[in-house]
Amino acid sequence: MGDDDDDSYLKIETCFSKHADAPEVLDFSIFLRRYVEHRDVPGPTLAHLKGFLVQPGYLPQPGDGWYFDVFDMRSQHAMNAFHVIADDRPLLKRALKTDFDYLSSVAHLDRVWVDPSLRKRGIALRLMREAQHVLGRYGLLVVLKAHPDGDNVTDADCLKLSAYYQSERQLGLRAVSKKKRPGWLVGVWDEPVINDADEVFLHLDVEVPTEPAEDE
Repeated sequence: MGDDDDDSYLKIETCFSKHADAPEVLDFSIFLRRYVEHRDVPGPTLAHLKGFLVQPGYLPQPGDGWYFDVFDMRSQHAMNAFHVIADDRPLLKRALKTDFDYLSSVAHLDRVWVDPSLRKRGIALRLMREAQHVLGRYGLLVVLKAHPDGDNVTDADCLKLSAYYQSERQLGLRAVSKKKRPGWLVGVWDEPVINDADEVFLHLDVEVPTEPAEDE
């Protein structure tokens, strides 16, 4: 990829792991990693999308302690995601315009990160399309908050990033409420959509780091 490593390439990989205390929950990570040709060991992670899939057969309702614990143990965003789904059902129904009775599982996209050297190249959307491919199944509700990295993030910053995520029409993401829940997006991924334009290997003419990023 760089001038010193003409035989290197970038590859997207997905990893799933079952939660030890809750077999209904799967953690997932989608990585973009650098490889050098003829080597099986990857180099540093250059981008990742992380989250979890919970499949109990129903969506959370207010006061559902088990469901809340699944979200609460993850992150502040995940805890807020529970409340978005459980407490803001009218907003979700209005955003998605679908019958909620058949929805039976939730995927929370908790964190998307791209190395600065690869930003503004659609990498985040590529990882999200990969997530749609590997996670898509009948009755799956997807929830995430578009929240940029950094301190002093404003609602306007979140809305700007959410508009970028929504620009990828294949993902079908809809705003929950720009006023009440700025940056929060939901979608229904009923099928493992395959984008014919997406390749496993990314061939980008950019200089990429040879050491792991601090965010890894």
